Amino acid sequence: MEKLPVDDRDQSLADIENSEKPVSTEPSVPSLLPHELYPPDEGKKAWLCVVGSFCGIFVSFGYINVIGVFNEYYMENQLSHYSPSTVAWISSIETFISIFPGFIIGRICDLYGPRMLIVPGSILLLLGVFTTSVSKKYYQFMLAQGFCTSIGASLIFNPCLGALAGWFRRRRGAALGIAVSGSSLGGVIMPIMFREIAARSGFGWAVRAIGFLMVGMIIVACLTVTSRIRPAKSMPADDSHTFNMYNAYIAPFKSLQFSLVVCSMFFIYWGLFIPIGYIPSHAVAHGFSESLSLYLIAILNAASVFGRIIPGFFADKIGHFEVCIFTGFGTGILVLALWLPATGHVPIIIFAALYGFFSGSAVSVMPAISAEISPIREIGTRWGIISAVGSLGALSGLPIAGAIVTSNGGKYWGTSIFSGISILGGYSLITLVFILRRREQRASK
Repeated sequence: MEKLPVDDRDQSLADIENSEKPVSTEPSVPSLLPHELYPPDEGKKAWLCVVGSFCGIFVSFGYINVIGVFNEYYMENQLSHYSPSTVAWISSIETFISIFPGFIIGRICDLYGPRMLIVPGSILLLLGVFTTSVSKKYYQFMLAQGFCTSIGASLIFNPCLGALAGWFRRRRGAALGIAVSGSSLGGVIMPIMFREIAARSGFGWAVRAIGFLMVGMIIVACLTVTSRIRPAKSMPADDSHTFNMYNAYIAPFKSLQFSLVVCSMFFIYWGLFIPIGYIPSHAVAHGFSESLSLYLIAILNAASVFGRIIPGFFADKIGHFEVCIFTGFGTGILVLALWLPATGHVPIIIFAALYGFFSGSAVSVMPAISAEISPIREIGTRWGIISAVGSLGALSGLPIAGAIVTSNGGKYWGTSIFSGISILGGYSLITLVFILRRREQRASK
């Protein structure tokens, strides 16, 4: 009978399964039961977690995906007297705070489970949405949407991903793709709701309608998102001291592969959100009406639904790295080859659809890659670290893009180049990690 190792601090799940090391008896090593080592990839609780994660990501990152709609609306209405770069700081900080606390939230999720984070996060998210609906001044939008909404979204989004990854391995790409598609579907429904209701009843009721939609989805998420792995704080006292700051946040960087993935996420997020944030204003600058330009976000996110689900199934068959690299380079090439020269209605609409598909796939596979290079009990923490560093890129990317547009007299060619090169640079690092892993696998044979 194959012996199962207990020490999972320095091994991925795949390494654990291929290991022949004897079971460790050291009290400092956290123990894992056999059913915790091997995810079931099936069962009612596993698929309910997929449903709940879908709903949680729909209301959290789905709302973040609408930044382009709000960005364009503010520049044309309440905040028209501010520069594009200044207005972009609202969306930029919202994106940053939604992602950056992941390294703390992921750790809390590993220690205590997801529910204690999702419930308060839901309250904060709804509070931010409803206060945004009555905001009129810049600082009010910044507090409500930039801070309150984003903190709540982060408390929902990160636990949903961390908990779900623990339920699957063979079908991890498909499960994560289905769940993460919630953000894309939210990005389809919410812009249409916002545009139609704002035209009839005004900004306030448009945002409140989105908030009411969120309530039902949040209830489902709170009831169904659970962790398969025993929370670390429920382990014997002898094991608890292994979870210290060094092991959680410093030790992972001893792995070159992990460090490269962290760096790659910064460059990817540096450029990835720029088209999402500036497609509407770019379209208006090239002859689109304001109403039609806002629908570009819906088109982008509609395509992203398929981009998150379909490649996830292929990733489980041919490899997560392979699919991520292909779609990631496709994303960067689209920005440089299509968005950069696009001036007419047709190429801009085509770009929105293709960018939604390729970028949705490239991002949705990243959590699976993080899980692949992480010990099973550290998945939440390590994905949080990767996301936190990536959020620094998201924080600065949109304002830099706005400043480039201003310096170029309202033209977007410089912004397109900056976005495309950043994305290609990030996925080049992912390619390097893939090469290193292949060499390790060949050497171990």
